[in-house]
Amino acid sequence: MSADCPENKSRRTALLLGGGGARAAYQVGVLKALAELVPEGCENPFPVLCGTSAGSINAIALASNASNFHQGVERILQVWGQFKLNHVFYADAKNLAKRIARWAWCNFGFGNWKSGPSSVLDNSPLRTLLNQYVDFERIDKAIKQGDLHGCCITACSYTSGQSTTFFDGNANIENWKRTHREGVRRQLTIDHLMASSAIPVIFPSVKLGDEYFGDGSMRQSSPISPAIHLGADKILVIGLRIKSNQSKPEPPKKRPSLGQISGYILDTLFLNSLQSDIERMKRTNRVLKEHSHTDSSEHLKHIDFLMISPSADIADIAQAHYDSLPRSFRVALKFLGMGKNNSRRLVSYLMFEQAFCKQLIELGYNDAMAKKAELEQFLRS
Repeated sequence: MSADCPENKSRRTALLLGGGGARAAYQVGVLKALAELVPEGCENPFPVLCGTSAGSINAIALASNASNFHQGVERILQVWGQFKLNHVFYADAKNLAKRIARWAWCNFGFGNWKSGPSSVLDNSPLRTLLNQYVDFERIDKAIKQGDLHGCCITACSYTSGQSTTFFDGNANIENWKRTHREGVRRQLTIDHLMASSAIPVIFPSVKLGDEYFGDGSMRQSSPISPAIHLGADKILVIGLRIKSNQSKPEPPKKRPSLGQISGYILDTLFLNSLQSDIERMKRTNRVLKEHSHTDSSEHLKHIDFLMISPSADIADIAQAHYDSLPRSFRVALKFLGMGKNNSRRLVSYLMFEQAFCKQLIELGYNDAMAKKAELEQFLRS
């Protein structure tokens, strides 16, 4: 091990990657910065990896390269730096028109919803891409070698309504069950990834065992808890919501459009629970500090954390790149009443386009480097 490698043998650091569709390109930029801060040849700085929705894809890609952190980051950069919409879902005019028409007819017309498509978009290309880039057997090997303590993917059951975290890792990690959420040990597969990233209505649900699952951000009231259950006592969180927005919005001239409403629904789905959980963790840490001499906190655990968040509004960046979307997809959005000026939030979750992703990668890299000293201290503490 290099003399400059972080030495935190007594503590276990987790990396928490939340959901956000195409916004997860921001996470890749932060990972690029981390790869520069951790010298080559060092052990995996994140022995616990937790992901939800698109964040689960990045987390599992890292887990499959846990024995070589830098190689894992490089592979993720290659994928996100070349993204096109048709790598994630069929975006050509023929497939889009056929899919949307059949979905609308079967769900709102006179067709049989059981025989029609289960979602607006067909994300079969994403499954093909993931099969090419993620080697699940290497996750098992990394666990056995001790390079990875645990990794997990969270999905939501449409059958039970439970937020279910599927995990693999050290034999000492136990299943857990809390109100509306649980953790179960499984050998992770491509189906778990597809289920965790299945944005409701937009992408199809996935059957796992006897239940159908969708995006893990649904009903995930405590996104930080899986990392703690997997044994982490330090957590690096990469958020996808702007730190603050001081600008005062203009009074609305018209009632909100379908695109605006859909965008705010996705914001609530992907972003709000993480902020609330971080606030709870801050309060818990404060209570533990103030009452460390009492027995009332014996079942609580102080968790150090650091959060990296966008310094710019990703929705604004998406709006600037709107015209780079394939014309067929823009026509489909317009058909659904979603244009450039009224659906920027929604589009930011679906804009798997190279120029947009590269700008988010650059933003994530710069935001992480702006906290270089804090990151280095966090990794070494």
